[in-house]
Amino acid sequence: MRKIAVLGAGYVVKPMIDYFIDTCKYEVIVATRTVSKAEKIVAGRKLGTSVSWTIDQVDALEKIITEVEIVIVMIPRSCHAIVAELCLKHKTPMITTDFKHPGIECFHNEAIKQETLILTELGEDPGLDNMGLKQMIDEVHAENGKITKIDSYGAGIPSFEYNRNPWGYKFSWDPNGLMRSAVSPATYQVDGKVIEAKAKFEHHRLVDVHGIGTFETYPSSDSTRYLKEFGLDENISIYKGLLRFIGYSNTMIHLLKIKLIENTQEKNFENLNYSQFIAELIGESSTDNIKSKFANAMGMEVNDDFVKKLDWLGIFDDIQISIDRGTNSNLLVDLMLKKMAYEPHERDLIIVHNEIYIEFPDRKEKRISSMMVEGISNGDSAMSRAVSLPPAIAAKLIMDGEISSTGVRLPSTKEMYKPILKEMESFGFSFKKETIVI
Repeated sequence: MRKIAVLGAGYVVKPMIDYFIDTCKYEVIVATRTVSKAEKIVAGRKLGTSVSWTIDQVDALEKIITEVEIVIVMIPRSCHAIVAELCLKHKTPMITTDFKHPGIECFHNEAIKQETLILTELGEDPGLDNMGLKQMIDEVHAENGKITKIDSYGAGIPSFEYNRNPWGYKFSWDPNGLMRSAVSPATYQVDGKVIEAKAKFEHHRLVDVHGIGTFETYPSSDSTRYLKEFGLDENISIYKGLLRFIGYSNTMIHLLKIKLIENTQEKNFENLNYSQFIAELIGESSTDNIKSKFANAMGMEVNDDFVKKLDWLGIFDDIQISIDRGTNSNLLVDLMLKKMAYEPHERDLIIVHNEIYIEFPDRKEKRISSMMVEGISNGDSAMSRAVSLPPAIAAKLIMDGEISSTGVRLPSTKEMYKPILKEMESFGFSFKKETIVI
């Protein structure tokens, strides 16, 4: 019997577990801090085992790794190195949906030495976006075309029908991950010139996504690191960004300015209400007319959209804060989840959209590869399937011997992306392609 370990039982894990148990008939160990979440996902199926586990329980983790053929890591980046060390010790392949960050890339030589694969960037973004993009790049190179510009976008937003709150956003993935990513920088490139976006929301712009609509985009991660990975010229333009409904970036700019997004300083919220918290945040001793005082501190009118969004969340209310301790971000997330989580019947929407500009001896082209998938009402979200099915499929391919690479890798070879994308089509995740002669 094939056996897999999945570390974590968060927002997006369920479709992966369903795939392993119901489709592949594999045994699965789901190890997580909150075992009740794992038990809910396993749902009493005999092939699933729920285990209570935290990252400090190294001996327990090593025991799990020795019992399985592959480990899929769906827990925060800070935990990856410990898992990688043990996987390499026992020559057990490891898969993560996270970026190939320095903390995992440093294991590349050891993974080759141990003839073991650590496969990264196997989600929606990064993941489906890059696999679809690399497929396009390989096709262009096979035709001896010269790529001059790449725009690549990913999105996880409410479907148009259920975009019904003033923030234009709901949580289909870990909200704490959103807060962490909000303070991380981004890099992109224009005609070979590197643009460092330390305050990435300041770099937002409107973009017309062909065949879908107009959105706001801001840069994500470091686009330039894909130049070498994908065999691209160093002097091209490359931009990888996220799509949001219009107004999102300015909202995030204001949240960062007022330090409502702050992930480092833990505070005691006992015996404190929201209006008192806001008063302290802006240096006011009284909560009288707190909305007006807050607007004034922000240099806004009291009827500004940003003030209205916070008021809708309840952050000016004279009621007890519902968490005892945490950072400002923890408090904000707690409020958001009360009003910005999906109801069971509501559908989310994922968009993966790639555009490549190409020069041939006799013409110029823009090639488009676009995917738009909605979640299932009273079922799995589009985001959960888009993030967790690619690593699940990759795990099956590795165990079946169809992926034989070693080292720390992205799924950027035909050996990897072709069968993963092909099987994703059976779940409704297919790219619609179009070529426009410029």
